[in-house]
Amino acid sequence: MQQTVQSHIFPLGDFTFRCGETLPDIRLAYETYGTLNEEKSNAILLFHALTGSHHAHGYNDNLPEAGTFWQPENHQGWWDRMIGPGKPLDTDRYFIICANYLGSCYGSSGPTQTAPDGEPWGSRFPLTDGNDQARAQIQLMNHFGIDRFAIVAPSLGGMLALTLAALYPERVRSMVIIGAAHRPAINHKLEFFEQVLAIELDPAYRAGRYPLSDPPNRGLALARIISHKLFVYQDGLEKRARKGICDSKGMLTWYQPIRNTESYMLHQGTKFARRFDANAYIRIVNLWAGYDLPAFTGMADTDEVFRLYAQHNIRFLLFSIDTDYCFTADAIEEFHQELTRNGVSSVHTRIRSEKGHDSFLLEPDLYAEGLAEYLK
Repeated sequence: MQQTVQSHIFPLGDFTFRCGETLPDIRLAYETYGTLNEEKSNAILLFHALTGSHHAHGYNDNLPEAGTFWQPENHQGWWDRMIGPGKPLDTDRYFIICANYLGSCYGSSGPTQTAPDGEPWGSRFPLTDGNDQARAQIQLMNHFGIDRFAIVAPSLGGMLALTLAALYPERVRSMVIIGAAHRPAINHKLEFFEQVLAIELDPAYRAGRYPLSDPPNRGLALARIISHKLFVYQDGLEKRARKGICDSKGMLTWYQPIRNTESYMLHQGTKFARRFDANAYIRIVNLWAGYDLPAFTGMADTDEVFRLYAQHNIRFLLFSIDTDYCFTADAIEEFHQELTRNGVSSVHTRIRSEKGHDSFLLEPDLYAEGLAEYLK
């Protein structure tokens, strides 16, 4: 029987973003799993991936704050095989908290939420960064009275977690980072602008002030297609792509997909456009492409950040994936070497997979033993 879980909304109140804008009634959506012990010493802060949500475990088909974006594919927790009694993130042992990022469309404040004028914030919602996300999540930890905690963070979450640990190093015991490093690759910076153009050039975008009932789905689908090719192992894409041709009605005019790879990418784009908002997508992807650890923490360079980690004895476990195009195994090895050179306790484990960056979602068993042993 599936365990039903419920999302919660934490009020941040008036929130000033690093860009200088202050918005009222800012909120974080979150879920918790397990029980916080009396000493409040068993907490794990779990970060989600790029377009994921705070719903990591169990079954949740009711998230009114997300509206129609909460599709059936969102109902099952994205890391169910890793969370629960006796699993690596053992709910008999740990208290796990996962929060949705500011700027998303899954319950936390973002472009789809209602502004004081009664209209969606739309493109008026600020571009957020790692500093904003860290300050918001630390307020949530303060709400629970948790002074110190471990962090588990895949993909984009790994970068955001690095910012939190640099701003609040006395709060973090250890870090498990999966498929992420301390700086984005150049391809992400370039492709971010391509994705923004794809959305902006859709006539339905209307400078970001479109009604939610008539969103720029074509532009958003194209943006997702541009990015999705980095999440899969391209050498195995033809085998992974379905043989059938998907319905292109509403997306294309005269051209019809004639290759299974075209059909696969079109399917991924159109499916994504049903479960995410275009303005929210720009903000979430910008978190990745615009990531700058020293700038977000007010430090001179990453060496200064890493020396701060060492000073506070924050331990690191890094997982890389040998077919990852987002953060290559070599890039994560370089990250590991920079950490150790600055005195940080760091372990780097390479995962062999044919699933690419999404391996941690598609085959979590590859990470289970290493993660469980490290947390113990």
